[in-house]
Amino acid sequence: MFSFLLVSAVCGAYPPNARKAALPPPPPVDPESVEPAYVWSQPEAFQLAAAGMEAQRSGDFSTCVAKDQGSIAVEERAHTRLHLASCQARLGHYLAALAEALRALKLATEQSDAPSIEGARERIAGLLQHIAHVVFVLPAGVADLQLTFDGKPVPLETAAKKFAVDPGVHTVHAEGTLGGLPVSFDKTYEVTDGELVTAAILMVPRTSEFLSGSQLRCILGARNQTDIFRCLPQSGTHYVERASVDMGAYSDTDHVEVLSPMIAGSVASPTQGWNVGGSYLVDVVSAASPDIVSEASPPFHEVRQAGTITGGYKPDLYGFQASADVSREPDYLSVGGGLALSADLNDKLITPRVEYDYTHNTIGRGGTPFSVFHHTFQVHEIDAGVTFVLSARALVIVNGTLQLERGDQSKPYRYIPMFSPEIAPFVPRGASVGLVNSIRLPMRILEQLPLSRDRYALSGRFAYRFKTSTLRVEERLYRDSWEQMATTTDLQYLIDVGQNVRVWPNIRFNAQNGANFYRLAYTVNVPTTVGAPIAVPAYRTTDRELSPLFAADLGAGGRIALSPAMASTQYGITVQTDVLGTRFTDALYLTGRIAIYGTLSFDGEFQ
Repeated sequence: MFSFLLVSAVCGAYPPNARKAALPPPPPVDPESVEPAYVWSQPEAFQLAAAGMEAQRSGDFSTCVAKDQGSIAVEERAHTRLHLASCQARLGHYLAALAEALRALKLATEQSDAPSIEGARERIAGLLQHIAHVVFVLPAGVADLQLTFDGKPVPLETAAKKFAVDPGVHTVHAEGTLGGLPVSFDKTYEVTDGELVTAAILMVPRTSEFLSGSQLRCILGARNQTDIFRCLPQSGTHYVERASVDMGAYSDTDHVEVLSPMIAGSVASPTQGWNVGGSYLVDVVSAASPDIVSEASPPFHEVRQAGTITGGYKPDLYGFQASADVSREPDYLSVGGGLALSADLNDKLITPRVEYDYTHNTIGRGGTPFSVFHHTFQVHEIDAGVTFVLSARALVIVNGTLQLERGDQSKPYRYIPMFSPEIAPFVPRGASVGLVNSIRLPMRILEQLPLSRDRYALSGRFAYRFKTSTLRVEERLYRDSWEQMATTTDLQYLIDVGQNVRVWPNIRFNAQNGANFYRLAYTVNVPTTVGAPIAVPAYRTTDRELSPLFAADLGAGGRIALSPAMASTQYGITVQTDVLGTRFTDALYLTGRIAIYGTLSFDGEFQ
């Protein structure tokens, strides 16, 4: 048949009467095929239509559409439009196919083409069964409302009418202001053949950062826009106050015990965009770490106090957050501050953030004034990241950190054992304090770390919200100028157990190599001449956190809301317990450590 059509195209130059005499009568017209070449006035249009038919037979419907459209542009035929409608329908573009079928019916009617009229009517009837419709229910009381469907504006005056749509996945977005707050609506609909979808637009605040938990729960339980409006602040002077009391406890097999009570509070204005807050923490530490005790002093007890204040302002798309903190121990003082800038771009689907922090640290000895002995080091940290909202359920956060440390951060209590070159190769990993003291050299050498350290980190987090649970996955890669590298993987799965209870398991893995100057056993060549200087390693430490290690953290937690979901005042209790296991592959005194950490928190939100 196809070769016959090509021959016919070549013979198309014959006079009409000659063609009728030389060729048999044309067969009945099939709307799915190309008309014979002798009925075309433009051979190029015929060739394109024939190519479209061949593409349809091979399943390449996109090429079929392109060839048929090219043919119609050269010469319009009812058969070609019907064939185009067939290929468009195979691609799921039923609206476009229906439009072509209607054009074919009109053209065939004008030309009194009975077979094409019949084919067009059958095609239209079949396509109408696939067409779906959507109706929008607009919210009340929303100012400056804008509505889009699949990114295209929807006129509000006609939104209540039926809109014909193709089956498939469609997105609805709306934004405006309600009660003085920017609000929006985003939802994805999966529409089936012939379905009528009613899209009820329920506007919610575009950001929940400064809304209370009761307001958020109220919004989640709202059935209509009036209910949502009642959940929101009703005046420009509305405030949200938050307060919490935490108690943390830590204990490990390295004889370190820490008790950490903390209080925190904040006040925010959701409508005006400002917030202030602060916290106060006390660490009560009891430690008998062997790398300190074996060379310096008995177990020690000390108290660390730390305070933080923070404040920010974000009236619209751009804002800042500033913070200041101070930490004080008997032999340590840390003072710092920072500033973060953020922006909401692309309808708040992309949120970049950049932050700079500075910390000044003073290290001394217990019982000795800083004026008598101290050394300092400073930390400059630049943190930049961006949050991408992929959908109403998923988001991705990418973050990069550069930290520059300058100064001496060596521990004034940590003495490093030295060994002769003959003994050092035989010092075993995890050697006991007694063994180390029996084979080390008699000299007492303080720890000395390099006076600068540049740290680099890149992290990514993915979060996905299921119907009643949330999955969080995070990966962090680290490297520094001491040639230490690390990788950390963190997974957490939060499960909603009813409206008032949420539980979660979490797991974390960490692996790192050792710093380039770290050694299990440092060596010293003792001079044979009396009074000759002793050459010790320029940098030396027994800090196991600078050694190669593997660690795993298994934990679980839960939160119980103690007040009804719609109450203006919310209370809750959070419990978290973690078991941390660490394996040191090249360290003195210990080969492993098991730690248990737990927190108990009581929090409240007041409107």
